[in-house]
Amino acid sequence: MKFQSISKYHTDLLNGTYTCLSTVQHFLFEIQSKAHLNAFVEVYTEEALQRAAFLDSERSKTGITGKLHGVIVAIKDVICYKDYTITASSKILSGFTSIYNATAVIKLLR
Repeated sequence: MKFQSISKYHTDLLNGTYTCLSTVQHFLFEIQSKAHLNAFVEVYTEEALQRAAFLDSERSKTGITGKLHGVIVAIKDVICYKDYTITASSKILSGFTSIYNATAVIKLLR
């Protein structure tokens, strides 16, 4: 699965070539198969799958709902995401859970 641009990806979503769910599953597989690289501190598998299914459902009713609709993103471990751990890869923050969403996360979720 390779995407040349977001607009091409959106066209593929609208044409039924891909779904958000199939895209998420693809990238989750890629993350898991390359786990030895330690590129991700935490992967929100269930949330990603649920959100993808929701976006597919919404798209079937209303079409593409935003500029980043269905785009897979990773959030660095220094950006707060409410109710999820944030460590900045430091043991001093081990076990700390963010109490708010960073502005960047709020905008991404929209």
